[in-house]
Order: sequence, then structure tokens, then C-alpha cells
Amino acid sequence: MLVKSVLSIVGMVAATMATTASAAAPKYGGYNDFSCKLSPAHPYPLILLHGLGGNSLSFAYLASRFALKGYCIFALDYGHVEGIPILGGIADMMVSGQEVANFVDRVLNATRATKVDFLGHSEGSNLMRVYVKYFNGVSKTGALTAIGSNQYGTEFAHIVTFLRTQNLWNGVEATLQNICKPCVQLVTNSTFLAKLNEGGDTYPEIKYLMLASKYDELITPYTQGFLRTLGPNVHNVVLQDLCKMDYSMHITQAYDPIVFHAVDKFLSGGNYRDVDCSYMLKK
Repeated sequence: MLVKSVLSIVGMVAATMATTASAAAPKYGGYNDFSCKLSPAHPYPLILLHGLGGNSLSFAYLASRFALKGYCIFALDYGHVEGIPILGGIADMMVSGQEVANFVDRVLNATRATKVDFLGHSEGSNLMRVYVKYFNGVSKTGALTAIGSNQYGTEFAHIVTFLRTQNLWNGVEATLQNICKPCVQLVTNSTFLAKLNEGGDTYPEIKYLMLASKYDELITPYTQGFLRTLGPNVHNVVLQDLCKMDYSMHITQAYDPIVFHAVDKFLSGGNYRDVDCSYMLKK
């Protein structure tokens, strides 16, 4: 039973991958181009951080759309563990945080920007905050935007809840520490998340847009993806409040035109709440 439980969670991680074709960060659709020139309309590079078990190809749709809109787009493959091929985002999040810090400095040096913006999916929504809090990222960050946001923990589609009721979670947790530490760090009420959120989960110098879907099957309830230290710079948004016909689940938010237009408007200084169902057909 214990082995099956561990495999269930690891299998859930693998299922969250948008693709397993490559773990490399490709120059595709105009992203990861370190010769990209910033524009007055988009003065900060936009860094994309994939989710648990994924890689930068998870952003094939959004990266291309942002690049075509004139953004300088960069996507990082992070969190690989030796001996486990393809799957990203499974290393200790503090190790991944250092990877992000190194990548940010590389992007800033290449583009000569003063700050970067982030778009994080799932674990990526936590990792960008790990970077900001623990790696002196406040002064280098303009905005944090997220989809499939998970700021206060997940039960992995209720698997963890079930394991706790069966008194199996402690054994599973011990096993996961060695093969998928974020599978433990991102669970509801984890010590890691408690420390990350301690003292407040936002900074007044940074703009925040957290997008969540009512149909997210992994982050339950979906409001776990919302920030709680509120202010005029913090925006928690339910996708279905922008478009009632948006049925995006956890993975498909990365392929959602409503997401693209809302984040684009937010980063461009526009009103993201102007986005509605008609934007599903807009270029």
C-alpha cells in the first residue's frame, strides 16, 4: 500500500507534464533569445517558470504569444534530480531557487534590464516567491504573475488527504523526500510553505496577479492559490470571473487565451478585468 501511495503521487507529478519531448530549453517561438532587445512598451524581460514535473516546453503556447507581442521571453528548465531524466521541478525548491537567481542575473546582464517580471505555473508560482524572499529578488522583480497558483498548498487531487486518513502519509512523505522533495514542500500546511508565507506573502514594491480556475483539479480549493497579504498591488482573480465559459483545469491554463490576454494587459499597465470571453478569439 505504501509503495502504491508513493507511486500515485509520483504518477500525478508525471501527469502534470505538458510534454516529455525534451528537457532542454529551446529557442522556440522567439523565447530564450539572449540578443532580444527590450522595448518601451515592455521594459522588463518576462521569465516563465514551469510546474512540478514539467519543463519549459509547457509554455510553448504562451511563450510564443508573448514573444509575438514584443516581449523578451525567457523560460528556465529547473529542478532536475540526478538519475531521474526529463522530469523537472522535483529538486529541493531552495536548490531550484538558486537556479532561478543565477538565471535572472544572466537575463539582466544580457538585456541590460533593471528588473524582470515572472509568470509561474503551479510550482513555478511558488518558486518565483522563493527567489524573491530568499535570494534578494525584491529589487530585481517588477511583477509576479501566476496560473494554476498554489500559494498555500495542495493535496494533489485529494491523494494526500486520503493517505492521512489511512495513517500512510508519514511513510510516503519520508520516501518522497528523496525523489521529489517539492511533493512534500508544496503540500497544504507544510513547514516549507509556512516559512515562505511567514511575515506576509507580498512586498509593496512588487505587483502581483494570481490567476486561479474553479476547475483546477490539483489545487483544491482553488483559493489556495490566492495571496493573503493584500494591498493595491495585489490582485487575486478567478478566471471564470473574466469568462464564465473558461473551463481551464490545472494544465490547460497554460494554453488559455484568456490567461494570455489578462497577463498581457496586467504587465502592460492595462485593465486585465476588461478581458472577457470574446478574447478567446482575439489575436
